[in-house]
Amino acid sequence: MIKSLFKKLTRLSNKSCLAIWLLMVVFCCVLLWFKLSNAEQQYNAGLLATLEINSPTHQAALALGKNYQSKLLLLVGHQDFEQAVDMAREIRIRLQNKAWLTNIYSNPLNSKQLQQLVSYYGTSPFSYLAVSQKEMLRTALKNNQAQVLTDEYFSLLNQWADPIVSQSLEKDATLTLATFLKERLLTSIQGQSNWQFSQQEFMLKGTTFSYIPIFIGLNPAHTNIRDSVDIYQELQKIKAEYTQGLLVNNNASEVLMTGMILHSAAASLQAQSEISSFGLFSLVGVILIILLAFRSITPLIACLAVIGSAILVGIVALILWFEAIHLLAFVFAVSILGIAVDYGLHVLVLRQHTKASANSIRRKVFLPLTIALASTIAGYSLFFTTPIILLHQVVVFVGFGLIGAYLSALLLLPSVQCNSIGTSFALLPKQHFGYLFVASIIFIISLSGLNFDDNIGNLNTKSSVLVQEEQKVAKLTAENVYPHMVLISGNSQDELLQDTLRLAKKLRAKGAVLKAITDWQLSQAEQQSNIDLVKANWQLGHYQAITPYLEDNAMESMLTAAKPIALLPNFIAESIGVDIQQVGKQYWTALLLNAPLTKLQKQLLIHEPNASHVNLPLALSKQLGEVRINVLQIALPALLIILGILSCYFGFTSALIMLLVPTVSAGLALVFSQLFQASLNIFNVLACLLIITLAIDYVVFFRAHGATKLISHTISLSALSSALTFGVMSFSATPAVSSFGLTLLIGISLAWLLSHLTPLTYKKHI
Repeated sequence: MIKSLFKKLTRLSNKSCLAIWLLMVVFCCVLLWFKLSNAEQQYNAGLLATLEINSPTHQAALALGKNYQSKLLLLVGHQDFEQAVDMAREIRIRLQNKAWLTNIYSNPLNSKQLQQLVSYYGTSPFSYLAVSQKEMLRTALKNNQAQVLTDEYFSLLNQWADPIVSQSLEKDATLTLATFLKERLLTSIQGQSNWQFSQQEFMLKGTTFSYIPIFIGLNPAHTNIRDSVDIYQELQKIKAEYTQGLLVNNNASEVLMTGMILHSAAASLQAQSEISSFGLFSLVGVILIILLAFRSITPLIACLAVIGSAILVGIVALILWFEAIHLLAFVFAVSILGIAVDYGLHVLVLRQHTKASANSIRRKVFLPLTIALASTIAGYSLFFTTPIILLHQVVVFVGFGLIGAYLSALLLLPSVQCNSIGTSFALLPKQHFGYLFVASIIFIISLSGLNFDDNIGNLNTKSSVLVQEEQKVAKLTAENVYPHMVLISGNSQDELLQDTLRLAKKLRAKGAVLKAITDWQLSQAEQQSNIDLVKANWQLGHYQAITPYLEDNAMESMLTAAKPIALLPNFIAESIGVDIQQVGKQYWTALLLNAPLTKLQKQLLIHEPNASHVNLPLALSKQLGEVRINVLQIALPALLIILGILSCYFGFTSALIMLLVPTVSAGLALVFSQLFQASLNIFNVLACLLIITLAIDYVVFFRAHGATKLISHTISLSALSSALTFGVMSFSATPAVSSFGLTLLIGISLAWLLSHLTPLTYKKHI
């Protein structure tokens, strides 16, 4: 099949080749236009978004954590309390009409949330009881004494100005609902934190400033990358305006921001910056290399056509293959510039130094270019063995992009006229197997000293400003910005609620400060138990003292209508940050702890088969370590496959030597990378696989065409362009990208050196 394709290719006229290339470009452009005009492309950012986690526990943790993606907290601080209140009011007014906003408030007791809660729980006020009230009802029932209930009622009735009491009275004159909501809201809001009320304003008191909070709820439809960047930039603009204005007036103030979406936006802006800066730098560098090598504009235009084709085909494949694209995929894919231009350089250098026909040149470069393409795609394809979606996207982009570059180089470049004599990059040092032997020994000796750290925290990038602000907010509130999770599963929602209530009581008895769905949603049986408790006290006449203050037969009517509330409304899940999610065939919820589990609390969880403490970063770090080991295990059979392919063309001995050059180069790249990094990670290992597939090109060309100045010149140009495009990635602010780029830069340089120093052919130098 390949031979048949090769024969047809070499018989095509230059016009036919140009027509085929134009057809490919137009077809890709039409596909791209059709795709983008019919649906908006989705993007994401942040390294956690790149991992594919199949464990039901981890899937549940991610699903339950989505509430935090639609929440923001701003703390508006000022030395003068009244000015802090005014600033917060101005910011709320400025933001309240934004399309991405669902709610914004500073005092939860005067918010839309309170109205929703009163309306919802008011349908059956006796289904939910405050812990203190439940204890009073039990005590009254046990001692047959109603005075404590009467005292509680009149105490609340005197608080008629309290918004909870005043609004609850409309639904429940017994104030059972008001008691429940006051306990739940104030406990949920304050807990053991530093929140307090001052002059009817909800606030935090810091050492220097008084802070007014602004709680922001985001529309889930606007939590995509594009909108998150707009939200982030809008908030940063507000922050900068207040900071600058107050500095002019010599008035101290600050605005602190927290929220998961802000990290995604910051990571997105960082990725966009690197895509443009790295891409521009690489492109300018490649252009300069081409101009130096050929001293003519025609080869430059031809190479840019190859690069453009590669990028076009890669982008089309990427948007057709994936629904959401990670921005870091484009950062990694900048490497396609260096690889794609290699194909063009191989053809153009041969065109520059020979008078052969276009078809003759195609025949000469077809085999080495095809082997180079196959080995590079094979190397990249190993990334599919990882659960890292980002790398899957890089494979698709680069793989299809290189096919576009390969076809462009074969179809267009052999007919390009290039007669100028450019700068020679050839280097032919004295060759000896001793160099490869010494390099191999150094690699083997250094293996035991390699240090790997798969902690995902060391691979991700975070805005230092946002991290500092989150730490400050956590200190002010005495709460974690992102709480610790204990996951609980059940076969039904009612069973799950019963288990959650039981476990929450146990953990609180052990000193845990937590939030649970059962603070707001009880099982049917538990709600009925509360109704029965109120009914039993009514039947004993314990509500007799307050009956005159109620409408006629109000208590009897309410008890007759009382029944468990089945529906869990979304606004409750959004307000407390946790709800119930179905993953697979089970239902899941989470206990949100304000602090890590103590030893006693962990021991308690051991005996709970349906509960588990989830440390997502630790689990992901462990998974990355397993992936790294799996990749190394896959590398051996991959090398054997490459050895078999090379043996078919060049014989086993030559193939073994040819394979040793890139393998040793990749190994030494790991060794030398450790000199610049505190520890190695999976991205260093993945870079080694790519080094092998790229460096195979060098030894294949030397073995196929001989150790000549022409081939050395070609390989040097190839290595220089690849080192440039990969090397620039080592300056990335994202550790995963910089590790990848650094190892590739070192490995390509070593592969270029060893390919020149190792005897791969017996052809004479010319």
